[in-house]
Amino acid sequence: MKRFEDYFVPEMDKYPVMKLTQGTELKIRQFANDVIKEKLKEKLHQKDGSSEKIRWFTGVSGELAVEKYLGVHFFDWRIGNSEKFNSPDLRKLGLNIGIKTVEYGKFPVIHKKSKKPEIIVVKSGNRFFICGLASIDVLNTYQDDDLILAPKLRARNVKSGFYGFKHLLPFSSLDHLQQLYEGLQSKQLHSFSYSR
Repeated sequence: MKRFEDYFVPEMDKYPVMKLTQGTELKIRQFANDVIKEKLKEKLHQKDGSSEKIRWFTGVSGELAVEKYLGVHFFDWRIGNSEKFNSPDLRKLGLNIGIKTVEYGKFPVIHKKSKKPEIIVVKSGNRFFICGLASIDVLNTYQDDDLILAPKLRARNVKSGFYGFKHLLPFSSLDHLQQLYEGLQSKQLHSFSYSR
């Protein structure tokens, strides 16, 4: 079995670290509570509602840590049906990029067949490690189903655990992230053309 520390710790000194204020954390907790009330109306959340508050708090915290790091706002505080709001986290910035945030000691949970790059964030207490950008190829290569801890989630067979921390692309600004994204898009387009 893979150990989180073996993959994360050797890389962690490279990662920028962000902290959120107590006021922001309180706002996130209230938002998570409000979201859960709304989500319980949806069938998926009625079946698989365990630990949702923690997941929402962790996920939103990671997005706000990335906002703070980049110095821009993109998080949507509106609450509504999952189908309407199921879009890449950085879509408002014109980037088809998601953000995966995980608590220290757990591997990020990703789709087995990823279709967009993801920024990986690790939450350790009130610190958020902005680990870098994972390309679609990296996401689809460095995954292991044994890293999924929740039995119900594992049984659905649509998610896997990501362990490719040393293959993440660091970025220092929104412009830098945009350049990385465009480079990945160009590479993906080139390899698609080449494979035809």
